[in-house]
Amino acid sequence: CAAKFAVEGFMQSLAPVAATVGVEVTVVEPGAVASEFVANLDLDVPTLLAAAGPYGPALKAYITRTQQSFGNAQTPAEAAAPIIDALTAARPPFRIQTSPWARDFVATTLADLDGSAVQSLTGTWVR
Repeated sequence: CAAKFAVEGFMQSLAPVAATVGVEVTVVEPGAVASEFVANLDLDVPTLLAAAGPYGPALKAYITRTQQSFGNAQTPAEAAAPIIDALTAARPPFRIQTSPWARDFVATTLADLDGSAVQSLTGTWVR
């Protein structure tokens, strides 16, 4: 999550600079996409939980939540459609979301001036 946040910040600072030479920058903000990515991670969850120490309960809650979100994930074609639209747009937007969940999360994040709404929301992912 932190790496994705950092990339988005980098792209936000890069966009106006790139625009000076005619390059458009678009950040794609997807929700869960049904793919083999999670299945191919080959995680040994019991070993991870055993090694997590005091973070074990939070990790277990996060894994459970993530598995549930991928159970309701959008298809790759659904995720690709807004990306294709952005690629073919005369003036692509800076941000696109590929699902209603992603739109709601980004809307919460961008409207949350003090960070409390996002902290409350994401805090439920680890409790």
